[in-house]
Order: sequence, then C-alpha cells, then structure tokens
Amino acid sequence: MTFQQPSIVESTFKDWKYREYKTSEWKLSRTDAETTEIHADLLANKEIPDPFMDTNERDVQWIGEKDWEYGNEFFVSANAKPLSVHELVFEGLDTFATVYLNNEEILTTDNMFREYRVDVTKYLNFDGANNLRILFKSALHTARALERKHGKLFCFNGESSRVQVRKAQYHFGWDWGPVLITCGPYKPVKLVSYDSYIKDVYFKVDVNKELKASIDIQSDIFTGSSSSTLEIEVKSPSGSVIQTFSSKVDKSDIFSHKFAVEEPDLWYPLGHGKQSLYEFKISLENQVIVKKVGLRKVELVQESFAEQEGSSFYFKVNNIPIYCAGSNWIPAHSMQTLLVDSDYKQLLQLMIDGHQNMVRIWGGGYYEQDIFYDECDRMGILVWQDFMFACGQYPGYPEYLESVSEEAKHQLKRLRNHCSLAIYAGNNEDYQVAEQFNLEWDPTDNSGDYSKSNFPARTLYETIFPKLVSEFCPEIPYHPGSPWGGNGTADPTVGDLHQWNVWHGSQEKYQEWHKLGGRFISEFGMEALPNRKTFEACITDPDELYPQSESVDHHNKADGFERRLALYVIENIKVQGLDFDSWIYATQLMQAECLGYAYRYWRREWRGDGKRYTGGAIVWQINDCWPVTSWAIVDFYKRPKLAYYSVKRESRPIGLGMFRNEKKHTHEQAKPHSTAGPPHDYSQVDYNVDIWGVNSNTVDQPAVLKVDIYNVTSGKKLESLPDQDVVLKSNSSTEFVSAHPIANDQPIVVYSRFVSKEDGSIIASAGDWPQPLKYLKFPGREVKFEVSNGSIKLSSNKPVKGVEILVERDVFLQDNGFDLFPGDEKVVIAEDLKTTDKVTVRYYQQQ
Repeated sequence: MTFQQPSIVESTFKDWKYREYKTSEWKLSRTDAETTEIHADLLANKEIPDPFMDTNERDVQWIGEKDWEYGNEFFVSANAKPLSVHELVFEGLDTFATVYLNNEEILTTDNMFREYRVDVTKYLNFDGANNLRILFKSALHTARALERKHGKLFCFNGESSRVQVRKAQYHFGWDWGPVLITCGPYKPVKLVSYDSYIKDVYFKVDVNKELKASIDIQSDIFTGSSSSTLEIEVKSPSGSVIQTFSSKVDKSDIFSHKFAVEEPDLWYPLGHGKQSLYEFKISLENQVIVKKVGLRKVELVQESFAEQEGSSFYFKVNNIPIYCAGSNWIPAHSMQTLLVDSDYKQLLQLMIDGHQNMVRIWGGGYYEQDIFYDECDRMGILVWQDFMFACGQYPGYPEYLESVSEEAKHQLKRLRNHCSLAIYAGNNEDYQVAEQFNLEWDPTDNSGDYSKSNFPARTLYETIFPKLVSEFCPEIPYHPGSPWGGNGTADPTVGDLHQWNVWHGSQEKYQEWHKLGGRFISEFGMEALPNRKTFEACITDPDELYPQSESVDHHNKADGFERRLALYVIENIKVQGLDFDSWIYATQLMQAECLGYAYRYWRREWRGDGKRYTGGAIVWQINDCWPVTSWAIVDFYKRPKLAYYSVKRESRPIGLGMFRNEKKHTHEQAKPHSTAGPPHDYSQVDYNVDIWGVNSNTVDQPAVLKVDIYNVTSGKKLESLPDQDVVLKSNSSTEFVSAHPIANDQPIVVYSRFVSKEDGSIIASAGDWPQPLKYLKFPGREVKFEVSNGSIKLSSNKPVKGVEILVERDVFLQDNGFDLFPGDEKVVIAEDLKTTDKVTVRYYQQQ
C-alpha cells in the first residue's frame, strides 16, 4: 500500500506455516490463505484422509489431542514505519493461544469469539524480518483440565467438558455433526499502524411510531498528539447525497453527529417492502469506512389475549406485524475457513427462494461471518441471534463471566449496524438442561446474581447480557433464552417453544402438529436422507450404498435414528422395496409431509390483530456442516430435499390450508359390536374438512375458491363444491369452509385452490389426503412431462402424490415433490435446465 501522507497502514498476514508443537519441521499451509485451521491445512497438504469421506472421521481424532503451532514472517511496510502506534489485531484465534512476536510473549487467549488487539510498537523490528508464532494448546485437553478443576457439569450432545471452554460447541460433536476439534487463526490477523484511527462506528438509528428517522453517527476516534479531520457523507438508497459533515477532531473520544430523515426510505423484511440501504462513508485522514445501513424499527410484541391464555410472541417491523417463516442455521462447514462468500450467498438465496424471512443463528456454533449479515441485510432476512451457549450447564466463576462479557461486548459492537438483526437470545436450551437435571432455578428469583447456585450462567442470561444489549444496541429486543417464557420451557402460551415431541420426546404422530403449537415455534423438525448423489460423494465403496450400511449409518449422528426414522416412515409411507433409492424417497416424502403439516397448521393461528396466537415457525434446520442424514431441508452440497419445497409452498405469501376433522361416535352411539379402545376400536368415524387462506401481504387478496373431491383409488372426481368468491384478509388467516362433510366409506382427497378473478390462474392450491398415506392405493397413474429449456411441464390423468423431478446434473428447480391433479398443467421453472439434460420423474407408489 502506498500513501503520500499515511496516517494508517493495514497489512493482513497470509501464507501461514504450521507444525505439531515441539517438532522441528514447518509445513506449508494453504496457499495465500488469510485464515486457516489445522484440519483444513492437514487435508490440503494430504497429511490426513478427508474426514467427511467414508468413516475417516474416526481416524483423525488424534488431531484434537495435539498442540499445534502456526508461524509467519513479515516486514513492516516502509509507509508504516513513521507512524506512532502499531497494533497486532487478532480477529479470531481458536482457542487457547499463546502469541510470540520476535520470541517475546505478547498475548494469551482463551476465547475464540473475542477480538484481541495488542500494541506491539516496542517489539517490532522496523529494519528486518519479524517472527510471529502462535502456539495453540489442545482445546480438548484444556477443557478436560478445566472440568477437573471446576467440576463436571451437565449437557446434551458432545462430551461434558465442552461447556468449560469458549469455543464453538459443535466441534465436540452434535447429533448432526462430526467430532472435529479444530484450532488455528480462523479469522484474519493483521498489523495496523496509525497516528489517528477510527476504532469503531455505531450508526444508531431511531425510527419512531410515525416512521420518521433520527440517526446518531457515533465514531470512536483515536487522534494521538495531533488533530485530524473527520468527514461524513450519507447517500440515500437511490444514490443522492443527503448529508455531509466535516470537523476537526483534536482528542480521542466518541464523536457524535446527529441528523434527522423526515421521509426515510425504510428497510423491510422479505415480502413486506424494499430492502433499502443507505450508504454511510466515514473518513479520518486516509482511513475510509463505508457501510450499508438500513433504517427500520423492530419490536417484539408480547401482548395478552382476550380469548386465550398467555401472550403473543411476534415481531413488528416499521409497525407491520411480521409472521416469521424460516429456518435455524448451523455452521455451514465443520472447517469454517473452507467456506467462501458464495457458500453463504447460495444458502441464503435458497432461503429467499423458499419464501423464508427469518433465520435463527443457533447458539452452538459461531457468531457468523460479516458476509452472512451483509447478505441478510441485502436480501431482507430477519436474524434471530443466539449468544453462543447451547444445551449445557455453563460455569459462572468470575474469570469465565469476565471473558464472556468481553466476548459479548465485541460481538454486539460488531453486529449492531445490521438492520436484519431482530432479536438476541441468551442461549439455546440451557433452561431445558436446568429443568431436566433439576438445577436450582427459581423463576421468581430476580436477584440477578446466581453465581452461588448450580445454574450460575443465569447471571449471564438474565443480568449481564440484557444490560450489555441495552447499552450497545438498545433498539434490538432481548430474550433470556430459547425456549423461554411462561411456566417452564414447554409452556405453549408464553414465549417461544422448541417442539420436539415429534421425533424426540413422546414421538407423537406428525398429524398431531395442530395440538403441539405455541406462540412462536423456534425449533421443530424431522430427519430424512439426502440426495443419492450426496452419498456417492462421501462414500467410496459402491457396496456400502444401501440403507443400513456402516458408512450410511456413520453419516447419521442422531441417537436412536434407526428406530425413529423407521418409525415415522413405516407409520406413514408405503415403502416399495428397501433399495437405496426407494428408502431415500420414502424418508424425504415423509419429512416433506411432516413439515408441511406443521407450517400449515401453525400459520392458521396468525388470525389478525389481537389474535396472533402463533407468530412464527422456524424449522430445524436449513443446512448441514458435512454430508449427513439430518433434519436439514438442504443438504451439505446445497441440494434441496423434498421438504425444502414443502416448506416453500406453505410459506408463500398467499397460502391455502385444509384440516380433516375426525368425529368418532361415542360408545353409546356405536354399532353393537364396537369396542372402546385400540386396536379393536371399530367405532364409526365421520370426517369433515376446514378450508382457510393465509395472506402475508399488506393488502386484501380477492380470489375464487374452487374445491374438487376425488376418490383416491379410482381417481374419479366425486363432486365439486360451488365456486366461492372470497377475500383473503391482509396479513392474517381467513376461514372459508367449516366442517364440510366428506364420505367416510371411501378414501377421499380434497383438492382446493384459489384462482385469480382476473385471468383464472391458480394463486395457491393444496390437497388434503387421507392419513396415513400407506393405506392408500394408486392404480393406473400416468404422469406425462415435457422438458424445455428452462422449464418442465407436467400433467396427470388421476390424483398423484409426491411427484419428484430428478435431473442427472445439479439444476435448481423452483418446485418439487408436489401433487398433481387432473386438468392442471404444472410448469416447474428451472432456469439452467436444457432439453439435452437427462430428466426422470418418480412419484408415490409408482408402478
């Protein structure tokens, strides 16, 4: 870098070398890498097998038990030598590091989530080479030593010692991820030399009830011994300059510049308006900071109901209630430094394509990279941000609380300029751990200091974090944990809920989701196998590509998955053979049906002002960190499962929902030979169906409701209900058909759709099928399809369930796993598709 009169010079280190500690030979790291970690380096240099392949994960466990050393040699730039302050900035060291500069110890670290800055002016060699070494102690051994010192604590997932260390908890293994305990300079390390310096900028935005904005630009400035000129320029989203300012700054302080925007171009989440971003340019001498910032007001609304117990839990943005349909996010790789910007962009684009407007960053991974939040700002995805605590009984001794407090301050200041942030939550499921292991938790105790109890981390969740959030980003709501609220963590009437009584817990039938709702469901899910191509990419032996192989089982970390996955498949889906492809399809169809039920039923409870009984549903999970069978709806290689499309259909702005009610005759009404209990309950059952619509838009939607009723087996249409002119009320659900009776002596599927009054096109549609699907028969089905450049057109002669389009190469389809009904032509857009592509179609009970 060259400046005529430099006042700041930044140099980022690359070309790290590594070695096992106390060995003589330095190994080359990845070429030109600014960030690095040991597993990725060993893999790049072919010193270990790929941990993601076959069962190789087992063979690389020794890496986490070793100490490792990273080294670098650098020269101070000639432009930097005259400057007065020289700092080494470590944006992220994983985790227990001792740093040496020219053989002088300058830093020790114990927290991978903190940034460390060290003034190294007195240690630098300005006329020759400087030697930088970082010794990383084994986090596994250190965690176990801390556990011996402080005592064993409880946790779900991973070994118990993990809660002792401020390191990404999923490194110790989770029920969807491998055990890969990494270390290294996983974020950039740089030398910053300066006379004057902008240390931090906070664009404090206040949008009032009238939606007028006031902005306070708070610049934390170091000026040294001489004055400097601070310049500010603000551009509107259209590019016009709306504010300029210049002033001499002659002392180190936080410099504030305030101004108002009477008619701001506000930022809105997906589906509710534009994602408008203002450009802020802050200059101090030759240092220039440019940020894109959205102006918005976000509120967490917890108001009591007139007709139900408890209180709401939903978000308002710029006075508009927002129903949140989205996904949980885990780290997208077990070796985070192997991710590139395009990985984040592609995964978040999948959320946008799937009509998802909220992502929850789960507390067992990382505070994500800047690109993640930048993209959420740009795309309009609200971010639920957990602090990095997950499923554990965490310590509360003074040194630990101090380290976590510094972590929280750094991350709050780093993230607070992102308009996508909607809420901070203190932890993931730590209150559930407290409940399960009978820790000392008295919800009526508001003392604020719980360090003497065996649930000491309450001091973080209920005292330290809310205070820091209020201090550093007061416009963001804070929630002590997830789940949290009401009478315990399972209370469906207050706060958010993790609903795991499907799959975990009592393992309810997924058709019972309507009984398992809450005010905001921030976790729920169902497993399914990924695409066959994903298995072929991580299993080298073709003889292992069958459902029960050791390699396939190794790539599923869920405890008891064999029984639970089989339970839900066999309970619901007719499996046509146990070949690999049939099993993959069966699990994916089951997952898609399961999640579709949940999204559909819970969204019905968004009933308008004063009746927003459910404020959102966030599925576990959108992504994977390696090739694995999991609850993800998009696999590690970004291939959507059928459930991704089911969630997409249920999350679109205009949706149609149906529910089949069952009414059993009482014992007195039953036929003479009926008995009361299963499996010999032969009571007569009457069926009827409810039909409703949902509209996330801020304007009413007129439509025509059309309903056809078919016999599933014959495919014959039995009746059509009279067309009904309807209006889907804005930003709510609207009931249209209540308890319409349907035949109980034959298998009936009800096909409903909202049709445009203008051109007759289908706005939304759905089919309600008899349950369980395994009892149905589909003889004589014929699905025709025609492939064009960029699309596929399909039709059927009878009602067809679960049509899956298979393309030999990876092509993103805008829909998949859908139902087909006679008389409809289904056109699936696939922009990259060519007529030369090999395309096949399969569907449920295909003959």
